[in-house]
Amino acid sequence: MSTQAQPTSDLESWLGLLTVQDLETDPDPIFARLRAEAPVAFVPAIQAWIATSWEVCSRIADDADTFLGGTSPVHERVFGTPHVLGAEGAEHKQLRAAIDPAFKPRAFRAQLDATVRPAAEALVEKLRGQGRAELMADYFEPISVRCVGDALGFAAVDDDTLRRWFHGLASGIANIMMDPGGFAAADAAKAEIRTVVEAMAARLVDQPDDGVVSHWLHDGMPAGSVRSLDGLYPSLHVLLLGGLQEPGHACGSTFLGLTTRPEQLARAVEDPAVIPRALAEGLRWIAPIFSGTSRIPAAPVELAGRSIGAGQTVWVSYGSANRDESQFTEPQVYDLDRAAQRHLGFGRGRHVCSGAAFAPQVARIALEELFAAFPDVRLDPAHEVEVWGWIFRGPRQLHVTW
Repeated sequence: MSTQAQPTSDLESWLGLLTVQDLETDPDPIFARLRAEAPVAFVPAIQAWIATSWEVCSRIADDADTFLGGTSPVHERVFGTPHVLGAEGAEHKQLRAAIDPAFKPRAFRAQLDATVRPAAEALVEKLRGQGRAELMADYFEPISVRCVGDALGFAAVDDDTLRRWFHGLASGIANIMMDPGGFAAADAAKAEIRTVVEAMAARLVDQPDDGVVSHWLHDGMPAGSVRSLDGLYPSLHVLLLGGLQEPGHACGSTFLGLTTRPEQLARAVEDPAVIPRALAEGLRWIAPIFSGTSRIPAAPVELAGRSIGAGQTVWVSYGSANRDESQFTEPQVYDLDRAAQRHLGFGRGRHVCSGAAFAPQVARIALEELFAAFPDVRLDPAHEVEVWGWIFRGPRQLHVTW
């Protein structure tokens, strides 16, 4: 166990003054101090621990015996239980068996040119001639929800509905203080999701497909019987939030990062072969699921000099680990030429994101089509870019011109 000294009273006082708003608006200097002084720290504002260093986050993710899949009051309120983020053992395997098939390369490879690229081309055509756009709302989010929705089996659900579900669930998860009135949009989204899924399931009982709902109903079940949907809904809510969010925020953070180095943006525009590397750096620079996963110690444990009780929530900040000075030179800088190195943008271990292979491919195609159509695309200086969130993090809006 670590022999690191307990944090100073000054640090404890500072932690006591932190607010959720501080974490949401500018977590980077907060987490930089925590990495240096207390890589595991209890934050009174959220009544939970936060792990911030590469070493500690990796240890937690890899230690399946000590740190169980995590949940928290806000997760349970928004998603329900049990969900794939918190499940372990046979329950976790059953959920992943329904979720993972759609996101394996052999399953989605043909989809990239058959549906993903046409979706990007269609969205680009809507923008052509406008000379300006708000990329998050007009392009990155729509292609993200459409392509992930299709992969999940929601091809019949229109883009606006998918985006409404995403924003509703996102507003619920952001309600970390558990304000009773802050869950209305999430609850409305879940009611819509249930109505749609029940109609899908009525068809899928006799006409199975390759979507998540169909795999859940049928896989491993005796002939003539299907699983209850109740066991799927919590994990489906997780997928419809995290899955719909990842490609869009990967695009947004990567584009924003490239704009900080105009010469690197020019290289990505001129040479599409550079885009996968640009995305890998974007996912490191601002991890979309910044601190959106947690673990629960099965028994009391000492970690980085702190004593954590059994059952307490430990938020694992992969976004902070991706800026750990012990792993990366000038980690706050977006650098297309950074030496290839593993990042934790999709997590690590048994709970690694199911879309870790799929999301970068959707994002790659989205950026390829954007740069091909508008090679002189640039940020509109009339609009300041706000990067927001500590559970999920990314640019709220990207106003551009071309």
